[in-house]
Amino acid sequence: MLDLDFVVLDAHPEWRQVLLAYGEGVDVATTADAETAEFLARGFRPRVREVDGVPADQMARVHGKLIAHGLLQVEIAGRTGGMLYQLTTAGRRACLQVAEDFAEESLEPALA
Repeated sequence: MLDLDFVVLDAHPEWRQVLLAYGEGVDVATTADAETAEFLARGFRPRVREVDGVPADQMARVHGKLIAHGLLQVEIAGRTGGMLYQLTTAGRRACLQVAEDFAEESLEPALA
């Protein structure tokens, strides 16, 4: 991930929250068609529609920004599967970096 991407994520906590939501495990009970099931098996997941701290009317914009910055990719899974999303390699790195920074911040008060 470029340092610029991390600066952007740092400046937009709502982007970070949505990105982290895609990094969480998801239980996809699938009665999906074969094409959609193939995407799900490859790690794609249905769109995250709600994230604590992110207004619902901002979710589409945040998804667009994450896609534009190369942190999230989208695929259309056939006629019935809809749009499915997956973290890119840069998106996974960003999630790891955010989690690492959060862990460091959590330790700082204990070290003081």
